[in-house]
Amino acid sequence: MKAAILYKPLSLEVKEVEIPRPKSKELVIKVDTSGLCPSDVKVYRYGGYNVKYPVILGHEVSGEVYSIGDGVEGFKEKDRVVVAADAYCGKCRMCRIGKENICEDQLSLGYNVDGAHADYMLVPSRFIERGGILKVPDWMPLEPMALTEPFACIIHSLRILNVKYDDGVLIIGDGPMSLMHVIVAKAFGISKIAVIGLHDWKLKIAESLGATHVYKGSDKEKVIESVKNDFPNGLAGVSVTVVNEETVYEALKLSSKGGKVVIFSGLPINHSMYMIDSNIIHYNEIELTGSSGYTYEEFELAYRLLLKEYNQAMKIVTHRFKLEDIHQAIKAWDDKESSLKILLKRS
Repeated sequence: MKAAILYKPLSLEVKEVEIPRPKSKELVIKVDTSGLCPSDVKVYRYGGYNVKYPVILGHEVSGEVYSIGDGVEGFKEKDRVVVAADAYCGKCRMCRIGKENICEDQLSLGYNVDGAHADYMLVPSRFIERGGILKVPDWMPLEPMALTEPFACIIHSLRILNVKYDDGVLIIGDGPMSLMHVIVAKAFGISKIAVIGLHDWKLKIAESLGATHVYKGSDKEKVIESVKNDFPNGLAGVSVTVVNEETVYEALKLSSKGGKVVIFSGLPINHSMYMIDSNIIHYNEIELTGSSGYTYEEFELAYRLLLKEYNQAMKIVTHRFKLEDIHQAIKAWDDKESSLKILLKRS
């Protein structure tokens, strides 16, 4: 089989390797679609804290069961499935207090276990035992179900913000994760959904997905003024999907008093420091927090959302590549003028 193997930062090769064989309580899936995530590109270029080289990249995946090890119950060959990106330990303090998304000993596809950018993928026993693999109905296309994982991340982000119907949410950024925020915010019944971005065509897609207000511009003060004209008291929830000093500044300036700001995206190692105005946080009692991963409950919510909204979700897919063309896919990802979500197909 073909597999995209990362040996170290900037050393990614597509090679022929043996199809994995499942041990007891494991299974192997034949991959249909895997999504190219921004974190894949980040790990490819900069590495990561928990990456064990060499590793097959990728953690957004749909496919069908190819082979099953002894002791696996509830699945059979040819079952169509989606798999969560992480499997929590269930024993650490974070797991015990219900925060399994930040488990201290999690297995992570494409990081410390081989991932989805391959023709076949081994699913370790912990994923199956914890419930991190879900069956896809026969009528549902597998391609959009590869988006279950990123949608779960966004559900987690918006649940942290906990925006009420008439409060309003602001999404800073117009990339694929930003537009997925719009889909989820609308599904949550949020009536005011604002997006700040740099590209007219992406903002038009945002509107088609349910954004009620869109703002274009790189001049942060002008953008802040425009948003303030429509929302004089700010917005109760702000998700920063493109993280830098300017976007965090915008988020704090545009949050309402007592509002929440979520840092949705991580930054590369050694590139994550920036200045913030702590007085805005202090005097306006703004809650500044992060959003990382998701719980398995949120993974199932994303799964159910996609069963209903997959046509909307597919509006953000701009490119499809073969697995062996993953380097071209990364180049396409770099071209923000023309790309949104990129998928790697096996057929």
